[in-house]
Amino acid sequence: MERYQISVVKCEIGSILIYTSSNVCRKIEFTDEFLPSMGDNIFTKQINEYLEGKRKILDFPVAYSSGPVFTKVWNYLRENVKYGTIITYGELANACGINPRVVGYAMAFNPLPIYIPCHRVVSKKGIGGFTGSKIENAIKWKKYLLSLEGLF
Repeated sequence: MERYQISVVKCEIGSILIYTSSNVCRKIEFTDEFLPSMGDNIFTKQINEYLEGKRKILDFPVAYSSGPVFTKVWNYLRENVKYGTIITYGELANACGINPRVVGYAMAFNPLPIYIPCHRVVSKKGIGGFTGSKIENAIKWKKYLLSLEGLF
């Protein structure tokens, strides 16, 4: 079992947990708990800059494992849906040549929210869901991130 170093970035609505090993980010999670900030590294620095509006793209080293379809969706999202813009599940599905439900699954299993900006994917009828299903109010996080980018 791989051991992670955990860094914490505290923000207005809770905390962002950053799991790293060998100087590579492996996972990002949100919690509604206000944990003390911890870790002075490239990961916490860039996420703090993003939260302050000083950084539009996170480019720290990451690693994750996924199948080719999810990877295609995540790469398209990272490369084409820039800071301050949104895309619908259907538009993303069309761009990737897949079913919109597959896009929904890809967003739900995103191990690196913010880095892979799944908060920018919305429903044509509203805000849609969000990856942070382990937290009490995941939509609160999506609204928070969209508002940081001037979208909500």
